Amino acid sequence: MRFLADGMLGNITRWLRLLGYDVKYEKLKGDDELLNESRMEERILLTADVELFRLARRRGVEAVLVKEHSTVDGLSRLSRKLNLKLTVNHERSRCPTCGSPIMRVEKRLVEGKVPDGTYNRYRRFWMCTSASCSKVYWRGSHWKKIKQTLERAKKVK
Repeated sequence: MRFLADGMLGNITRWLRLLGYDVKYEKLKGDDELLNESRMEERILLTADVELFRLARRRGVEAVLVKEHSTVDGLSRLSRKLNLKLTVNHERSRCPTCGSPIMRVEKRLVEGKVPDGTYNRYRRFWMCTSASCSKVYWRGSHWKKIKQTLERAKKVK
C-alpha cells in the first residue's frame, strides 16, 4: 500500500513511514497535481482537506479523509479504514524525514554521526539509505513514547 499525503499531514506522514509504509509527502502541490500524481503512481491520497477529498472521490481517486487533529486519532482512523498495522518493524521502517528505507548498521559506522553519549549508551543503530539524508536512528528515550502513542491509537474506537 502506497500513499500520497497532502501538506496538512506531515506528522501522519512521519508516523506512517516509521511503520514501514511508502508515503510521498507533497506540501506545495495544488489539488489537480495531487490527484494526477496519486492516480499515475497508484497511491492512496491522504488529505485533511474536505474539498480535495470530495474531488478525489468524484474523479475516482482512492482517498482517505484524515480530519482528526491528534496523531493518535489520525493513526487510529487510518488503521481502521485501511487495515494498517500499528507496529514498528525495523525491517520495513522508512526514514520519517525523507521516506527512504532504513537499515541496521554496525555501531562503528555511526561513530561521529551521533552524540558521544548516545554512541556509548546504545548498541543498535539504523541509518537512512538515502545518500542525501543518511539520518541515524536508535531506540532512545523517545522509544517509550512511540510505543505508547501506537498503543493508544490501537485502543481508539
